[in-house]
Amino acid sequence: MSTLRARYASIFGHGRMTERVVFFSDAVFAIALTLLVVDLRVPEVDNGETSGDVIVSLLPGFMAYAISFAVIALNWNGHHRKFRVINGFDSRLIQLNFVLLFLVAFTPFPTSLMSEYPGEVPSVVLYAVVVAMLSVVQLAMWAYAWRRGLVDAIVEPDMYRYVRRNLLVVPIVFGISILIALFWDATIAMYSWLVLIPLTIIVARVGTRKPSQPAD
Repeated sequence: MSTLRARYASIFGHGRMTERVVFFSDAVFAIALTLLVVDLRVPEVDNGETSGDVIVSLLPGFMAYAISFAVIALNWNGHHRKFRVINGFDSRLIQLNFVLLFLVAFTPFPTSLMSEYPGEVPSVVLYAVVVAMLSVVQLAMWAYAWRRGLVDAIVEPDMYRYVRRNLLVVPIVFGISILIALFWDATIAMYSWLVLIPLTIIVARVGTRKPSQPAD
């Protein structure tokens, strides 16, 4: 029986065709992006309220929608790029991918919570945890694929470490924002996410250099 189980694992547990993994993942990302807009509904208007008042009241929801759309889009982009060079899979990589998709599909909930309760500690912390975990799981997938030899040989060790370093930026920033929300102010924690823009650019450029020119 153990021999049969081992044969089953060797036959069905890994392979070199990742198209179905990519197509299924793309579908989950697309559905999650669509669900983000569901909560942006025009509320019932009281007497005397104008359309301008309604738009102002919906601003937290618009902001949460925009942030989460960017988060999911960036994670899809990272997933897409990695699976251009991840040319194989095994059961553990599939499991990690499902964890990532779980978080992607869950993202609309903390987004809705943050739009309803902006600046409150529970909503901000939950949102930050989910966003940080998205990058942590992407990092885990990248590291695992590298260790198992599932990454194309075109990716040299320096490139692997470069991608790994870039993936650390989001968990660090959102992890710090969780501490800010818990021990200082949740609204300031939300604004701290803006640090991602310059920090991502800086980290992407630091330590890089042009390849040396071949000698004549």
